Formats: sequence, structure tokens, C-alpha cells
Amino acid sequence: MADTRIIQLATLWFAVLIYIQTGSGGGGAVNLAVGVIAILLAYILPLTLVIFVTLQLVDR
Repeated sequence: MADTRIIQLATLWFAVLIYIQTGSGGGGAVNLAVGVIAILLAYILPLTLVIFVTLQLVDR
């Protein structure tokens, strides 16, 4: 069941995108840190998904 990893990553990516769109604009160090992590994940997760899907297609 390697497909569950891909589904979990896709779900996390959509959750990150929703947080970026609806995140409160309040200041503070914690909100800034979470925002930076969310932006990094928004760029890293699609690349990881492409790699996992490519590896699964090659494996089959």
C-alpha cells in the first residue's frame, strides 16, 4: 500500500495551501515561523509527490 504515502502527502500539501490562503495576518514570532515553514512545504511537497509517483510508475 505505497499509495497511502502519496495520498498523505497530497493531503498535507492541500492543507498547507489552505493555511497559506486563510492564515491570519497577525504578527508574532510563532505565526511568522509557521508561515515560513508552510511556504517551504508548498514548494517541497509537489516535488516530493512527483518523485514518489515517478518511482511507483517505474517500479510497475
